Amino acid sequence: MTVKQFLEEQLLIPRKIRHFLRTKKNILINHKEVHWNEMVKPGDVCQLTFDEEDYPKKEILWGNPDLVQEVYQDQHLIIVNKPEGMKTHGNQPDEIALLNHVSAYIGQTCYVVHRLDMETSGLVLFAKNPFILPILNRLLEKKEIAREYWALVKGQVGNKELIFRDKIGRDRHDRRKRVVDPKKGQHAETQVSRLKQFPNQTTLVRCKLKTGRTH
Repeated sequence: MTVKQFLEEQLLIPRKIRHFLRTKKNILINHKEVHWNEMVKPGDVCQLTFDEEDYPKKEILWGNPDLVQEVYQDQHLIIVNKPEGMKTHGNQPDEIALLNHVSAYIGQTCYVVHRLDMETSGLVLFAKNPFILPILNRLLEKKEIAREYWALVKGQVGNKELIFRDKIGRDRHDRRKRVVDPKKGQHAETQVSRLKQFPNQTTLVRCKLKTGRTH
């Protein structure tokens, strides 16, 4: 495997960042500069240097760190539990949302990897620096990061696993809503399985997203 293949296929580093690493010679293998097509092998030590100047600076208002429910954190990322009724990120620069609270919590600007709707509670992943953000984004695109939802729905759902495939677009009467739109919608696929049936004609289901469309 070449250095180029290693960065692209194993580390999932996007093309733009690979270009910066290559032109600035910020790639060392076993503490030595290497050519793009040089081979790497198991046990080699790869050192990458990312320059801040290659990434746009982002300044946001800090929120309330006491509102953050941390689930996991390391040097690269943080996962928090978003409560129902809170936006993942604001629509305006001065709007305070979960992003602002998490930035205040860790004492530095963080970056949204994915979002949850305001009415939805659950885990949200944030990158702690702009260098790791595109790598996490690619992991999400390649389905290396799995997402699932639990939902309480009306009616009785059978024990058989269901897969919904439709084209979803915005409702022309209310842009906040989504509708099935065979002509202009984008493909969306969701896998649904029953978790528990309740006597009051409701069912708890698990939804696994195959695509990232808003449903």
